Amino acid sequence: MQKLTSILIAIIVISMAQAVEPFRLVLTDVEQNIYKESANLTSSEVTPDCPVSWSVKKYVLHGGRQEGVEVIEVNNGKLRFNVVPTRGMSIQEVIMGDLRLGWDSPVKGLVHPKYINLESRQGLGWLEGFNEWLVRCGLEFFGAPGTDEFIDNTGKKATMDLTLHGKICNTPASKVEIIVEREKPYRIIVSGRVDETLLHGPKLDLLARVSTVPGTAELQISDTITNHSAVEQEFGILYHSNYGPPLMEKGARFFGPVKQVTPINEHAAKDISDYDKYTEARAGFPEQVYCLQLWADENDLTKVMLYNAARDKAVSMAYLVRELPFFTLWKNPVAEEDGYVTGLEPGTGFPRNRSIERKYGRVPKLAPHQSRTFTIDFALHTGKDQVNAAADDIARIWAGRPTQVGSSPRASSGPSLEQIIKAARTWGPSFQPWYGKPAPDFTLSDIEGKEHKLSDYKGKDVLIVFWATWCGPCRMEIPHLIELRNTVSKDNLAMLAISNERPDVVKRFVTQAKMNYAILLDTGVLPAPYNSIRAIPSSFYIDSEGKIKLGSTGLVSLDEIKAIFEAE
Repeated sequence: MQKLTSILIAIIVISMAQAVEPFRLVLTDVEQNIYKESANLTSSEVTPDCPVSWSVKKYVLHGGRQEGVEVIEVNNGKLRFNVVPTRGMSIQEVIMGDLRLGWDSPVKGLVHPKYINLESRQGLGWLEGFNEWLVRCGLEFFGAPGTDEFIDNTGKKATMDLTLHGKICNTPASKVEIIVEREKPYRIIVSGRVDETLLHGPKLDLLARVSTVPGTAELQISDTITNHSAVEQEFGILYHSNYGPPLMEKGARFFGPVKQVTPINEHAAKDISDYDKYTEARAGFPEQVYCLQLWADENDLTKVMLYNAARDKAVSMAYLVRELPFFTLWKNPVAEEDGYVTGLEPGTGFPRNRSIERKYGRVPKLAPHQSRTFTIDFALHTGKDQVNAAADDIARIWAGRPTQVGSSPRASSGPSLEQIIKAARTWGPSFQPWYGKPAPDFTLSDIEGKEHKLSDYKGKDVLIVFWATWCGPCRMEIPHLIELRNTVSKDNLAMLAISNERPDVVKRFVTQAKMNYAILLDTGVLPAPYNSIRAIPSSFYIDSEGKIKLGSTGLVSLDEIKAIFEAE
């Protein structure tokens, strides 16, 4: 009897497992030589118990440069969007009522990759097909065109020309599949594999999954990049999501928990105070690009949004900072006929040439057969209540932490920390074993009796200087420090100068020298490495994460101090 019961339970379990298997329809599979030119799925056929009517259609475009482009149109009963397998699984647009995610590009129609020459106009040919709402940039590289080194088939270094934003957007998917969950929440998934491989080169693929739940105002991007090579491979991905009216307009705003914002060039630097605001269309106005890093919550989740002037329409995107640690805000407020658009672009780096990004450690690598996954949740918001609720979520993540605003452009080829150290003449690096480690906390009082706890300054850069009134190089450094305090906001940089002399001696000197930064008194209780100073001036440069970036001994100039904090 017990044996019969076990058999019956096993049968029931197997039956239940079979019952919840998702619906699958393969549209394209180059390995199996499968290709379906059209398809039409409905909720009544696939998920008859679903309370929301939905549909998925696949069709092929004809005429002009769109000849042969495949489109998969998903309607979840509340919003609809078009996935384009022919163009690297990009998404043409998302529409929900009168809210549209997308823009009006001068490029009309969905251009088939066979009509695009990526090398035209000095590597800007990618723009010949650029008109979608969401475009993936990568995979071997993305960013500005230019030259870079690679290892050729003989094992030697050679030079290659990089084109704008890589190849993945202009590569048709090799396998495309529609997957629908048969039970709640009845998620609809468009899955596509895009290969970027060659002999003596990268062997990467992108498994792109675009999904939505019927009846919701949300969709999700969940991608996996895999290195199929037996050797390590550089890679990168940038999610180029683009918005025109009704979200981009005069008075519209970008809102996000920004930790740091830096203009990419002098033109962007002119409007750094308004980096998050949008203007009316201005004919001939050059694009402006801002490089951002974002705060995240205790689970490493961040969220940003773009809302219109009336604050009753918005889009938000939420993702993990550890997956996509960098964010680019692209503003292109030109005349509407020339492409009035803004881009919200999380990525593994900033969109500069790979040779530059590599210097700053923003070109990640995949080990042999390793994969990385990237997930972004998009939500459309209508009505002021919904928009305000999304803004409240962002404010909770931000939690009042400061935004470091860089007034100088992010140098396109600025010196690295290593180069700054090599160029030093009046100082040298010290305390090297501590580089990259959390700065040990301490609490000291200043000459006015106010306590300063190092950990209270987390979220901003911190300069700690050990000095003395009798030290000649220290005296020479003081004017540089005074000027530094005058030119860099306290919201971005904390300056703590520590002396072990008598308080009355220090206070008298500080008054005479008109020192305008915090002067702390060392009472002999400091932990390592601060208690092992052997020469002065000695300094510690601590980044906004509370980690020791550099230690130095000797006189450091104003320009060098700024360069150290800006270097990556």
